[in-house]
Amino acid sequence: MRTPAAVLSLTLLAACGGDDDEPFVQPEVLTDQSGAVFGWECDEAMKCRLSRLEDSPPAPVEDCGPELEPTFSYSWGHLIELSAVCADSKGWVSFPRLGRLVVCEADGDCPVIGNDAYECNAGYCKNSAQAELFDDLPNRWAMEQICLGDTPRYEPYEASPELAAAIDEACPGGSDDPCLSLPAGCRDPRG
Repeated sequence: MRTPAAVLSLTLLAACGGDDDEPFVQPEVLTDQSGAVFGWECDEAMKCRLSRLEDSPPAPVEDCGPELEPTFSYSWGHLIELSAVCADSKGWVSFPRLGRLVVCEADGDCPVIGNDAYECNAGYCKNSAQAELFDDLPNRWAMEQICLGDTPRYEPYEASPELAAAIDEACPGGSDDPCLSLPAGCRDPRG
């Protein structure tokens, strides 16, 4: 669903403490492509964090070694990715096989992160300010996540030879270039 710019402006104002009668309410949980569910908690300054719930996957203990703490974090741009990470006081590192995109059934399933409002489009939370990209195919990296993201984090995360060939054909450019077609068997992210 596309939301007019005026409605998005009101949503952002409400999320940032505007005078709107119905302020934006952050979702209490976020769900990723694999079906994993995480708590989503935001303070009054709109600083948000993920929390593990009973249905959340385990943290990447074996991947982090003795120096780093296994936990979960998120990154955002056009889409939102929830990642199992290895963290310390300086930041975190993750691995491509440990990230999954946030999925949704309605706009209320999508958060506001900082100044970025998200809305549900084609089953993914997408940045409302980038609505011109909603009908575009993503780059190779995001396409691989879309094609493989239903796999739980700790099961083998590798494209079959057929899927790898289909992704190569659909996304012939560099990793940041948009794909030219949808690989067979992959969910269509356009909306």
